Amino acid sequence: MESPRKKILYVITKSNFGGAQRYVYELATAMQERYDVVVACGGDGPLVKKLVAAGIPVRTIKSFARDINIKKELSSFFELWKIYREEQPDIVHLNSSKAGGIGALLARICRVPLIVFTAHGWPFFEERNLIGRVLIWALSYTTVLLSHRTIVVSEHDLANAHMPFLKEKLKKIHTAIPDIAFLDRSSARKILFSEEVCLQHANDWWAISTGELTPNKNLRALLEALTIYNVSSEKRIFLTLIGDGEERAILEKYVQDHGLRNYVQFTGYVDNARTYLKAFDLFLLPSKKEGMPYGLLEACAAELPIITSNVGGIPEIITHEKSGLLVPSGDTYAIAHAMTQILGGELYRRTLAAGAYGRVDDFSLEKMLRETVAVYDSTNSRAT
Repeated sequence: MESPRKKILYVITKSNFGGAQRYVYELATAMQERYDVVVACGGDGPLVKKLVAAGIPVRTIKSFARDINIKKELSSFFELWKIYREEQPDIVHLNSSKAGGIGALLARICRVPLIVFTAHGWPFFEERNLIGRVLIWALSYTTVLLSHRTIVVSEHDLANAHMPFLKEKLKKIHTAIPDIAFLDRSSARKILFSEEVCLQHANDWWAISTGELTPNKNLRALLEALTIYNVSSEKRIFLTLIGDGEERAILEKYVQDHGLRNYVQFTGYVDNARTYLKAFDLFLLPSKKEGMPYGLLEACAAELPIITSNVGGIPEIITHEKSGLLVPSGDTYAIAHAMTQILGGELYRRTLAAGAYGRVDDFSLEKMLRETVAVYDSTNSRAT
């Protein structure tokens, strides 16, 4: 007699479509073949719409929010408790710090057989004062302690976890991407931009950065580098920022104040943005902190030359001067110099683009899924 299918409950704080949400979507849709899958999250953003379209049940946690609020924390605790009791999951897979802390404690209380937490880049690596970093480390440590297994998405996060007595609970599984049906350059540009914009920038370099507009992405440094490059170069860069977030108004003001309005385009959230990457000549990711960024892997698959920060898991994807250029985080002049290096020679651009594309096979979705299933199915996963 065939054993009943196990149920996985994925829990994540927000329902936008950043890296962690994309990870949940890729896992949830793929795991439907082996498990009963439910997702619990805050809000009704793009993640919810995509999951519903894929036929995956979604439970909304109304009180989930990124910022700490005691009243909302209590409300979300009881909302999630109710979901656990009603869904009776065999596996709870937690994503993001907020969902991880509350979700792991509740899963222990509810005696969920297997608790998995994925750390999408340790939050104690963010720029904060010492007390704040210590407190966040303590919360992260507690989440790992309460979980049976913790997945980290990069070798960097595995080596720098600083989790005494808990290292055996950590498992590195690289973030990965599926095959992407890219649009050709002309088609992508026509869909993303008006004919007027395409004509206006026909003789410019087209650059792109994707991701949430948050302090961690360090996009102010990118705009400063763009100012330096465009002032000194005859052929200028037209930069597109795909994504939305808390820093959008600040970045838009910088663009306005520094005469960049004709050279920077804010698109907001764009569904399936990765399919448009071949519209561009250059991919830029100047982050202060990263785990294993989807946008960077997608840029490799699109065969774009890349300039990115030497932080987190990024050097596990990009080898300096072979598959892209690595720059110190926040070094505006280093970014501008890297722009000059890459855009100064067609052969160099092609060499870097080919090197980036050569990294794609190491980050296949099939491999990520296989290794994650092994975490779910192994009896050794149920360590205390």
